[in-house]
Amino acid sequence: MNDAVGIGILGAGWITRAHGHALHTLGHVAPLSRPIRLTALGARNRDRGEAMARDLGVERFTTEWADVVDDPRVDVVANLLGETAHREATEAALALGKPVLCEKPLGRDRFEAGSMLAAAQRAGVPAACGFNYRYVPAMRLARQIVESGKLGACVQFRAVYLQDHAAGRVPSRRPNASRAVTDYAHIVDFLRYLGCEAEAVQATSAKLTEGGADVEDAYVAAIDLRGGGIASLEASRVARGWKGRQVVEYNGTDGSLWWDMEDLNRLHVFYASDEADRTGGFRDVLVTQTDHPFLDMWWPPGHTIGWEHSFAHEWRDFLSAIIDDRPMSPEQASFDDGYQAAVLCDAIVASAAEGRRVRIDELTQAPAPTLQA
Repeated sequence: MNDAVGIGILGAGWITRAHGHALHTLGHVAPLSRPIRLTALGARNRDRGEAMARDLGVERFTTEWADVVDDPRVDVVANLLGETAHREATEAALALGKPVLCEKPLGRDRFEAGSMLAAAQRAGVPAACGFNYRYVPAMRLARQIVESGKLGACVQFRAVYLQDHAAGRVPSRRPNASRAVTDYAHIVDFLRYLGCEAEAVQATSAKLTEGGADVEDAYVAAIDLRGGGIASLEASRVARGWKGRQVVEYNGTDGSLWWDMEDLNRLHVFYASDEADRTGGFRDVLVTQTDHPFLDMWWPPGHTIGWEHSFAHEWRDFLSAIIDDRPMSPEQASFDDGYQAAVLCDAIVASAAEGRRVRIDELTQAPAPTLQA
């Protein structure tokens, strides 16, 4: 079958441009066995939506998400709306048997995410959560090194994500404005992506802006890991001067590694065994070799790639699974991964609100409330 795969896009925010760019890029550098067709784009804001559809070369625009989901020419749905609009549209697409790539966070909380996970399981089609940093070559290499066992068991995991886009301005006044914990769910996902599982969390958070929704702008969480070890997660959208400081660090019994989004082509790796040869210290690995993850589809060694390329890798992996009629790769964030991230996010929120240590099993064993559409 060589007919085009029709992609239906929901949303016209800045992240839509990143996804659209990636889908166009695939046809130029790593074509799939079937071509891609941007069939329809749905967004509530007509002016912005029409402009986005025109810029991305989408065939038609509508203000109704259902028009995109129900379109028989749409084979795959990209739900790039805000988190408050994820569940209904995603579940409608899955009910029609259409694969969905939904941006992170999967839902506003674990109950929405759990409902979407159940819908994906019923549908039996590929359903991915948009944790695109899994597709940064340096972070994929980090996962491979951790999985090799060369760093040993995790003793301490640390991740921080600092920005200042909310500093000095009035944030969104929408009643469902997103919170810092879910805004920065990437670092929550990284914890599990690098092989760690949370057992309990103690967190504190603060609202540090005037007006807007009553949600936190920053938080710090201390986490007990299953099997021993500790972790810390910290995020802020009011950290003056930081535009995208996302740093991930894994400290094991036999070595460590760390990665910084602001220098995303480099991975810093330390092996304790090097000290026996008096060559101890972190190795500064420029991840551009053709045998490094994803780099065989790009440029000669030494030529770096950017943040936007992670979306091309993400979409190629997702669409390949659909076209080849196979399960998604274990490296791709599934709806279960999205749900697990939502559980930890809820635990962080609950701990900060209640001022106590929250065990993860308290939340996974609690009955789900009735969900409203």
